[in-house]
Amino acid sequence: MIECGAMKSPAPVAPDAPNSSLIRRLAALVYDSFLVVAIWMLSTTLLVAFVADGDRVQGWPFQLFLYAELFAFYYAFWRMKGQTLGMQVWKIRVVNESGEIPDGEQCVLRFLAATLSIAVLGLGLFWILVDRKNLALHDLATGTRVVYLGDKPYDSERA
Repeated sequence: MIECGAMKSPAPVAPDAPNSSLIRRLAALVYDSFLVVAIWMLSTTLLVAFVADGDRVQGWPFQLFLYAELFAFYYAFWRMKGQTLGMQVWKIRVVNESGEIPDGEQCVLRFLAATLSIAVLGLGLFWILVDRKNLALHDLATGTRVVYLGDKPYDSERA
């Protein structure tokens, strides 16, 4: 697993920080999907170029490879800062129950739970609409939540 101990972790989020809305989460997912598709396009191009027969870049091994890349993308960002690039733009962060970025195990479980949560027509994500605390099913399953950081959470915006 990727661990980034040398990086400075962001300050813990206050326990009363509001949970993110569904709109912000969906917007961050859309933003991140552009980045993920770009990564997939690059890696697929490299695979086709360097694998003897480009026709063999298909089927479940290829799908598993793409899924592993997706996992690496989310795991790395959640462990480093609790935010993907899309989450940074929309000023939201994944935190654990104590307001800190999730540990490695929580990131793995969150990714797997989110996969199931979204795979069933997104019902686990849309659970936010009925949950009083704006929690998705994968938030509930992993003891994490996505919080809204406010209008100007970054030092660069306050200067």
